[in-house]
Amino acid sequence: MKLKSIATAAITIASLCASTAFADVFMTGKDVAALIVGNTIEGQYRECGVGRKDFAEFYATDGKIRGHERECRMAGSWTTYGGSWEIKDSKFCIQLGSGRPSGCFDYKVDKDGTLRRFDEKGVTDLTFKIYDGNPNHL
Repeated sequence: MKLKSIATAAITIASLCASTAFADVFMTGKDVAALIVGNTIEGQYRECGVGRKDFAEFYATDGKIRGHERECRMAGSWTTYGGSWEIKDSKFCIQLGSGRPSGCFDYKVDKDGTLRRFDEKGVTDLTFKIYDGNPNHL
């Protein structure tokens, strides 16, 4: 896993997004795609709860998402699932089906390379670590 190259790209994108001092500046859908397409994200919820699972997703260049999940912070086998991604109205959008969160979201990346997803209320509901390529062979 080459987190260094992802972190470098994330810092570059973060500096581009930080141009306005007091306003929330979110990444464009194209910036999010440039960061995660061809790579794997690992999701981390702030808190475990009903319906929250540990997961990893590979974002393929053909618009497909291949993922796996298991109960939040529990050992055990992984269940696989699929979905798709697209850029719509300058936002990065995902469709995962089967009751998984889908839609168009706002994103920011921290200086350490952590990608944060924001819900429609502007609240960070999920953070991601980004890994080069498809290390989980999803």
